[in-house]
Amino acid sequence: MSDELNPAPLADLTEAAPPATRKAPTRSPRKKKSATPPAEAPAAASDADATDAKPKPRRAPRKPRASKAEAPSGEVTADLFALTEGSLEAASEVVAEVAPERALPTTEPAVQTFAEPAPAPQRESEPLAALVVAGKASGLADVESDDAPSEGEGPAGPRRKRKRRRGKGGADREAAHGEQIEMPGLADGVAGQPEAVPVAEARGDVVAPLDTDAQAAVDTTPEEPAATPEPLPPLTVVSLGLELPPVLSAAALETLRGARVILGTADALDRLAGLGLEAPQQLCAADSAHMDVRAAGHAGSVLVVVGDGAGDGPALELLADLGPAYVRVLPGVGRVQAACAALGLSAEVVTVVDLRRAPLAALRGRLRAHCLFALPLADAAAPAAVARLLLDSGFAGARVWVCEFAGGRLQARAWLASELVDLREAFDTHAVLILATGPSSGVFAELPGLSDAAFGDEAGTALPLAARVLAMAWLQPAAWESGWAISEGEASLALEWARAVPTARVRAVGVEPTLLGVSMARAGVGDNLSAIPAASPQRCREWPMPEAVFIRGAAGLPEWLAAAWERLAPGGRLVATAEDDQARADLLAFAGQVPAAAWQELSLSRGETVVGRLRFAPSAPVRLALWCKPALS
Repeated sequence: MSDELNPAPLADLTEAAPPATRKAPTRSPRKKKSATPPAEAPAAASDADATDAKPKPRRAPRKPRASKAEAPSGEVTADLFALTEGSLEAASEVVAEVAPERALPTTEPAVQTFAEPAPAPQRESEPLAALVVAGKASGLADVESDDAPSEGEGPAGPRRKRKRRRGKGGADREAAHGEQIEMPGLADGVAGQPEAVPVAEARGDVVAPLDTDAQAAVDTTPEEPAATPEPLPPLTVVSLGLELPPVLSAAALETLRGARVILGTADALDRLAGLGLEAPQQLCAADSAHMDVRAAGHAGSVLVVVGDGAGDGPALELLADLGPAYVRVLPGVGRVQAACAALGLSAEVVTVVDLRRAPLAALRGRLRAHCLFALPLADAAAPAAVARLLLDSGFAGARVWVCEFAGGRLQARAWLASELVDLREAFDTHAVLILATGPSSGVFAELPGLSDAAFGDEAGTALPLAARVLAMAWLQPAAWESGWAISEGEASLALEWARAVPTARVRAVGVEPTLLGVSMARAGVGDNLSAIPAASPQRCREWPMPEAVFIRGAAGLPEWLAAAWERLAPGGRLVATAEDDQARADLLAFAGQVPAAAWQELSLSRGETVVGRLRFAPSAPVRLALWCKPALS
């Protein structure tokens, strides 16, 4: 090269050691720059420049100013654009030219922070073009190779924006080679200059990420909404029937195969052994199925029941507890249906009294002449107890069939009640009794109108029979309704009500429970009658709302009338009686506030024989009043 390319040296530059050769490392993704300045400065500056402008944090030290006219004339500089023929590595190299640096402002604007580049992994050197950087004090940055930094070299300084320049045919060579080399340190402080983004090399060098906002805009793609898991099916009660092995429908088999857990008694789970089910099975007792279902979770669970799920299992209770939306019942042939079918009886003419869920007193309240009953049992001693009840109730000629299910086969045997009561044979605990009561000796009344013998010693204080019958006709209690019978010291109308409607729930208010229990057994009343010994009109607000109320006039009649009318359900009926002048006045006063629907006064005379002659003794008249509460429209 000629001397014209080497300008004279600067007069004010001090002797400085040439900077170490350094590679422009690629950016590591999103690594913060260290606040400590690099251990090795890229170039030495003059004392004046070092005093006037100190390096700012997160910014590389400035290069000393130099110009071509002040370059030392004795230095020889290689032709930067000279390329060796046949060298692809040399053809891909780019030389950057140093731009004169501007003076630092006294107050600098905010400087964009760049991540500190991480040193590239060490690898073998690649041949470079014969590029010679001359001039130890010329201010030109050393030409850097693509290799890793040498051992002992300090951490790399902050990256600057670069200006790329290609020689003749550079674009074609770069496209052919597939690489791009960037030179650091030139245009970092120039306003408006965009930052150079390195291109990924073909050999897999790390590429610095884009700006955070731009990267988020590029990488953010709309995520597909997560698939909603399919809801589990409701609790399913599968009826297995009575056959061995069980004959199941396609719906029952599909439900068992897709169950999350299968619950059942030991007998029920043993019947599933031949089906090859993979769902886990859990043992539960017949009387604790509700708690076991709650513990296991009703969603996706299956409860298997031998026989019919509704008649022989807790399906009805689960439906009432969880609701029909959370319980599904797959029916089957139950014990009662099989027993009736074996005897040729229609289920429409048979009254079922389930002694597994109710005491024996429930049967006593339903006994009528010439009726058929089906009694599912849960006790081996129940057949003898039922026969004893039939004899005590005046049904000595009643016939009893005991239907047992052993090994999936039905066996039915018949006895008279008088024969069965003395039989000491053991029966199946899951047997079903079929009763035909036949004629009655008249111990229990078939229609409303209990005799004085049913009340025992309390017959003299009982409400007259004509008043009880008329009151029941006005009350018209239904089988599903509940009611109150308020009478001080006696429960004649409460016994009539509970005997006439054995499924109604009746409260006898003002009666001792022990006395009521004796009268109930004598009158043939079941367990649908309860006693409340003493209560005030204010306490009745704690009781369930009644559909029918009867009040026998006594002290406190106005308060009871007001409280009962307030608690009476819409469409309910209220019947009250008065047997003295004060009670009659109380009825008239209440009727002045709430008009009565009907009035009736009975003048009664009781006939009796004295010294062989018939005599009628008049009794106090009984006045009755009826109020009907409007129903909700």
